[in-house]
This record gives sequence, structure tokens and C-alpha cells, in this order.
Amino acid sequence: MSDWIKCSDRLPPEGEKRDYLCLFEYGEMQVTEWLYDKTLGWCFWYGDPSHWMPLPHLPTE
Repeated sequence: MSDWIKCSDRLPPEGEKRDYLCLFEYGEMQVTEWLYDKTLGWCFWYGDPSHWMPLPHLPTE
């Protein structure tokens, strides 16, 4: 089972400004922010990925 989510299936919730791991069609992975842009609306900061997944929570210790 994969934790990757296809961008064509769904995107992160609007208003949930945080970082995600994104996969691009040419095989590159990038941590990028999901944010609101005045021109584009809600979008990933770094390009147009094909898949995304939430980052795990930081360790507490």
C-alpha cells in the first residue's frame, strides 16, 4: 500500500498551510509548501507534482 496521493484524485485541504513530499513526473521528489498564492489560489510552491504525501510528524524526543 502506498501513501502517495495522486493530485488528480485530491489535493491537500485549502487553508492547511504546511509542507508535503511531492513526486514529479520526471522522477524528482521535493519537499514543498502548500500555500495560497494571490494569482494561482491554493497550490504547491515548487511546481506541479503528479503525487504528494504528508510529511511525518517530528520526533518528540
